[in-house]
Amino acid sequence: MGGALAITPLAVTTQGKSRAETRTTYKIREGTPDETTVYKIDSGKPGPTGVVVGGLHGIEEAGYIAANDVTEWSIDQGSLVVIPEANQTAIKQDTYSNDNGNLNRKFPPGKEPTTPLAREIWNVVAGSDPDIVLSLHSSKGIYRSDVGPDGVGQAIYPTIAHGAKEDAVMTAKYMNRYHLDQSLPDHYRFRRGNLIDADRPLLTHKVAGDLHEVGFIVEVTRYGTSTDLRVRWTLNIIRHLLRRHGINRVYR
Repeated sequence: MGGALAITPLAVTTQGKSRAETRTTYKIREGTPDETTVYKIDSGKPGPTGVVVGGLHGIEEAGYIAANDVTEWSIDQGSLVVIPEANQTAIKQDTYSNDNGNLNRKFPPGKEPTTPLAREIWNVVAGSDPDIVLSLHSSKGIYRSDVGPDGVGQAIYPTIAHGAKEDAVMTAKYMNRYHLDQSLPDHYRFRRGNLIDADRPLLTHKVAGDLHEVGFIVEVTRYGTSTDLRVRWTLNIIRHLLRRHGINRVYR
């Protein structure tokens, strides 16, 4: 994967116990326009590993803003690996795709990713031996809604791995109960999206097909919403899904 490591130990106290938390950063595609940073938060305690990827599409700012926030989290056990700004070229240009096209169509299940950046991202994801993978997005429209433009927002799409479907259903219910302003129309309610079964060349489909692990595409809608609201929604979805897999955020 390349890149110099930067390691910062941090003393964290949780429920009366002191432990050493380690934060590591390194670059992938260093020295190229694709260069971006990978963050690892190691709680210092054994536990599950979560991977969070934002910014696969440059115009979906809520995902990479939320993922950057996650790089500052402390957690109670296990580790988090975060690629907050996966597609630096598209983010800087405020475009959906980069010069090689749609980055999130470069991950064919069962085959090698088709661009150097996609291969580096996949090396990070697969090399982390994850228990849960989150891919953060936003859509111009709303999933299965006749309101606004066509789109896939306000939905959480689970892989076919055991338990992922229930996680998506329960997280949608959680969001609708606690984080959806009652002044918003019903079409903004979150849903469980269709199952991800490794039949398309998307990152989360490759997680389903090659790793057989729990993974999710998180989609909020840009239709009639502010960036701040989308970021809050995304962060709460991340927190709830990670918590269901034993990774709890620690506030210090």
